[in-house]
Amino acid sequence: MLTIRRHPVGPYQANAWLAWDEGTGEAFLVDAGAEPERLLKEIESLGVTLRAILQTHAHADHIAALPEIAAATGAPVYLHPDAEPMLHSAEENLSALAGIPITAPVPYTPVHDEERLEVLGREVRVYHTPGHAPGSVCFHLPEEGVVFTGDALFQGSIGRTDFPGGSLETLLSGIRGKLLVLPDDTRILAGHMGASTIGRERRTNPFLQGDAPERGAR
Repeated sequence: MLTIRRHPVGPYQANAWLAWDEGTGEAFLVDAGAEPERLLKEIESLGVTLRAILQTHAHADHIAALPEIAAATGAPVYLHPDAEPMLHSAEENLSALAGIPITAPVPYTPVHDEERLEVLGREVRVYHTPGHAPGSVCFHLPEEGVVFTGDALFQGSIGRTDFPGGSLETLLSGIRGKLLVLPDDTRILAGHMGASTIGRERRTNPFLQGDAPERGAR
């Protein structure tokens, strides 16, 4: 059983999810968003070894701490190749719009749709869910009953689709075809806000009902 802790970081309070196995002392991080010193201090205080950094996408609020954490821990970074331009360009990752240009030119291991990784001895299934950003993916751990959805699907909302490369139709297609087919009790651990479940979002998320709004929250 994994212990999973949410760390909202940076000005946009992006969730950096730290998960670890207390038996082995090994951990992985989902989205190295910001505040690298804080995240590294947490890893050190827990006495765990970071074995992987799983990036759901590469908007600036999800990668600002990536270079420092990857360098300090040596953990490999997993990212969809369509997101790579955002690692190198503040315009692509939207940080230039905020006047605080951020880049994270780190080496990474590419992941693809329907790929199955092994992380901490557990199967991690990759679902490509673009529409909020190119190369957006979700990471599903079926044995743990959790899916890290990044900025695709939130508690009561979905990711914004009015950014460059966004598409409401594409995002909703991915959510419905790859996420809503998961068991109802699967926990959703998203890139912002708190946790939810697949069943709850299927029943109550206004963006997934008949008269859906046209734009997501973040």
